[in-house]
Amino acid sequence: KKTTLEKGSTINVSGKEKGGRAIVWGDIALIDGNINAQGKDIAKTGGFVETSGHDLFINDDAIVDAKEWLLDPDEVTISTASAGRSNIQESDEYISETNDSSGAVERKKNKPNIYTLTNSTLEKILSRGAHVNITATKKINVTSDINIGGSGHLTLYREKNTDRKNGVTIDGNITSNGGSLTINSDSWVNIHKNITLNSGVINITSKDTVAIESKDSMISFQGKGNITSGQNKGFRFENVSFEAKDSGLIFRASQERTNNNFSAKFNGTLNISGNVKIERVIPTSVSDKPSQKGGKIEWNVTQLNLKDNSNFTLYSKTDGGALSYVPNYGLGGIYINSDTTFNVPKSSNVNFTFIYPIAQTDRGYHSEIKGNLTVTGGGNVKMKFSSYDSSFYTTGIKIASQTINVTNGSTLDIKGDMPAKKLFEISNDLTINATDSTVSIKQIPGTDTKREYGLYAKGNITVNGGNVSLGSNKAKTKIKKNIVIASGANLTLSAANFNVHTGALSVDGDITSNGNLTANGDTIEITGNLTVGGGAKFNGNTKNNLNITGAFTNNGASEINITQGVVNLGKVVNNKKLSITTHAKANQKSIINGDITNNKGDLNITDNNSNAEIQIGGNISQKEGNLTISSDKVNITKQITIKAGVDGGDSSSSATNNANLTIKTKELKLTEDLSISGFNKAEITAKGNNDLIIGETSDDSNANAKKVTFDKVKDSKISANGHNVTLNSKVETSNSDSSADDSNDNNTGLTISAKDVTVNNDVTSHKTINISATTGNVTTKESTTINAATGSVEVTAKTGDISGTISGNTVNVTATNSLITQSSSKIEAKKGEANVTSATGTIGGTISGNTVSVTATDSLTTQASSSITSSNGQTTLTAKNGSIAGSIDAANVTLNTTGTLTTVAGSNIKATSGTLAINAKDAKLDGTASGDRTEVNATNASGSGRVTAK
Repeated sequence: KKTTLEKGSTINVSGKEKGGRAIVWGDIALIDGNINAQGKDIAKTGGFVETSGHDLFINDDAIVDAKEWLLDPDEVTISTASAGRSNIQESDEYISETNDSSGAVERKKNKPNIYTLTNSTLEKILSRGAHVNITATKKINVTSDINIGGSGHLTLYREKNTDRKNGVTIDGNITSNGGSLTINSDSWVNIHKNITLNSGVINITSKDTVAIESKDSMISFQGKGNITSGQNKGFRFENVSFEAKDSGLIFRASQERTNNNFSAKFNGTLNISGNVKIERVIPTSVSDKPSQKGGKIEWNVTQLNLKDNSNFTLYSKTDGGALSYVPNYGLGGIYINSDTTFNVPKSSNVNFTFIYPIAQTDRGYHSEIKGNLTVTGGGNVKMKFSSYDSSFYTTGIKIASQTINVTNGSTLDIKGDMPAKKLFEISNDLTINATDSTVSIKQIPGTDTKREYGLYAKGNITVNGGNVSLGSNKAKTKIKKNIVIASGANLTLSAANFNVHTGALSVDGDITSNGNLTANGDTIEITGNLTVGGGAKFNGNTKNNLNITGAFTNNGASEINITQGVVNLGKVVNNKKLSITTHAKANQKSIINGDITNNKGDLNITDNNSNAEIQIGGNISQKEGNLTISSDKVNITKQITIKAGVDGGDSSSSATNNANLTIKTKELKLTEDLSISGFNKAEITAKGNNDLIIGETSDDSNANAKKVTFDKVKDSKISANGHNVTLNSKVETSNSDSSADDSNDNNTGLTISAKDVTVNNDVTSHKTINISATTGNVTTKESTTINAATGSVEVTAKTGDISGTISGNTVNVTATNSLITQSSSKIEAKKGEANVTSATGTIGGTISGNTVSVTATDSLTTQASSSITSSNGQTTLTAKNGSIAGSIDAANVTLNTTGTLTTVAGSNIKATSGTLAINAKDAKLDGTASGDRTEVNATNASGSGRVTAK
């Protein structure tokens, strides 16, 4: 029961070369004598001494000479010598242990009968470079400072014991200039003071929790090595300055294959120098139960401060298997509960990585970011959440922060690729400031076959500066409320745009951008209003569709580019520069149902895909600049006006002078009438190398035909360069300001130019009409009217087929090849000349004017149904050969042919008040011809008709 080594007594196991082994133990062990286990060199070949007992007392007079001394009591406290205590010699407190094989290291162990070891005695031993093993079966308390020395090695060993109420407590500073510290505890380890070993090695192994914490002040943890916590346990850190040397400090959770939940608490302020890593890696096995690989990391750090060239890594990999619920102890995620400031220099990094198992439930979250985040210093903070299994949906990440503030060129990158229904759920209004910095919260490509929302924001999003990216690469993105982007800020919103993955970017509220907004992905849907401020930019790029239900107001420079789809817009107001480009797929249509107001700058609406259609259902107002609408089909779905000017219904003179309209299309479809008003220039032109059709083919009555009106347009034009124009709708130019003054700048005519022009409905101009098909045909349908009410009509073609009416003050119809006027046709010059010119002419209808000139460089034929009338002037027919079967009625009539002139029986030529002159080489006159004065100049004249003079 009791073993006593009296004062003055000696146990000698020394040797000339190597020291031996001496073990003294008892329930109560009193050591006051000498134990000698010296060798030739005690530091190299000294022996081993063990003193142990439930109650171990080592008195001041005890002397132990050994390389290693093992003390093995139930409890050991290392402290300063208490008042009156004198047994503080080395031999009073320690015995030597067995040397290593080389005998190069002195080894000592605490005497088992000494509950309290003095720090001064311990330091003397360690200063020699000795290894001291202090062992207790219940607990070890360090209450005073210990200097391990430059090469000493201190081991604190709490033996196996079912008592987990006791462990290893460090309440004194442990310092060294390169020595080593090993703590091995079958229970917990609590460190409340500084451990600063410089480049020394720290190895801590615990079967329970390892805590490095101080409630009131900062403590230091310096050195290199590995710290391992126990199974189902973890770490606690509070107010610690970690200074990692060389290979760094690695904190590891137990890697047992089963039943290995993990918990950790980070509190207060943490300072990081060098490479510090907290690592939890569970081996993947189908036999592993996910419910035994959970836990929770509680983050209540107010400041995480890194020095230059430092790295802080929190890595957790617990993938494998799946469960149908979220355990009460969590899924192993992180819960950031407090506002945290990350002070990270440019050369340093913070990395959080979680790879976790599947929880087949919509309830709960894997991790939660509740506090506000601040990153400064220019470095990087990265958080990544992953899963290697995509067989089922799993829980996501909740972001309940109200502010994220990233400055000084720093980066905050939060990303994930697990198959969650809502991967990142932003639950509150969130304000993000990233001045001169970058913030990204995104779902990224990975193992995520099951996916719904990559980002789901329930509140308002405000971006006050810097570069911010929110959204998804392979899933949908949803913003339930409003988005505000401040001047100088850049926000990128994204939805699925990776490979073939699809998903909408949906914003239910308004977007107000005074900075730069980029929206991309598969589809963009904005239910509220989109307002782009002055000096701002909006770039909308989607694979499929962009839908803005509310008003789109652009005061900056905006570009919408839909790579494989269309737009659906409500009201559009442009005050600077706006370009909308779509690429419709089969059966898709771009739709703008609201009014478009372009107050300033250019507005372009374009779809270059084959057979694409743009539907316009609202009025368009263009104050200045160029308005271009380009698509294979442009469909006017309501009765609308496209006008220059935005105030009221009138066009200002400045608008007229500066605003231009171009509609490029293959087919302008008119569900209702279209009015084009007030432009400097308005042109409807064929898109690309194609024909142009305006309006749909109607019945013969044209009762349902729609109308295109150019009102107060200085230069109105319809064209198809090298191709065909077909007018199925009515076309009209007008001057609705009630002015009859043709000198008004806005009193304009209409120009139609193409290879072929087909007029299937009325074309009316209050001034002039110019139709040009110099390399093709001009065809007018029966019952159609081409009418220049106060101006002239010019029709120029290679060939002409006139079945309708052409009317103007003066009319010029020219065909460089053949011209046919059908019996239903009418060419009418109401005040001036009617000139009809062709290579060969066949006149079946009516030609009238003040004076009429019909010229054919080859043959000219007037059919029986024809009527050529000059009300009070001259009518001249000129041809190489002529055949007259209809009537000619004018004050003076001249028929000139260089070949043969034939007047067919039934024809009637009258010069009512002047001269009838017939000039021909051969004249065969079978009809009737008369005049006040009649001249027939023919080499050969014949016929059965009558030629008379009054």
